[in-house]
Amino acid sequence: MMFNTMKFLQAVGVSILLTVVISFILGFIPINNFAIFLFIQTILAYGSIGYFGAKWNLQAPYTAAYLGAVVIALINLLLSHFIFNILVFVDAGSIARSISLAVIVSMMFAVVTIFIKNKREGALS
Repeated sequence: MMFNTMKFLQAVGVSILLTVVISFILGFIPINNFAIFLFIQTILAYGSIGYFGAKWNLQAPYTAAYLGAVVIALINLLLSHFIFNILVFVDAGSIARSISLAVIVSMMFAVVTIFIKNKREGALS
């Protein structure tokens, strides 16, 4: 058994749901700096897919974290373009930065999750 697609889709769904709920709650907190709000959302969205992808897809945790970050980043880009009419597809550099940041954050969380899991199991000496 290799990559578990159902667990991957569950991880993406939970990550999106968690992002929506926490972002809704953060909307009631007066955060004066917009960059801090975006930083929290970025860590939350891509960190959660890194965590859940690594936790629920045990055979291919890094693949799940990578693909999950790319999927969520593409969903964000498509929503920005078609729902909010933001011209995100004009600048290829911003798309590359967005996907790169998503993958980096997701993979960092996946590596830490796997490291902690292995440490708890006593696999590392």
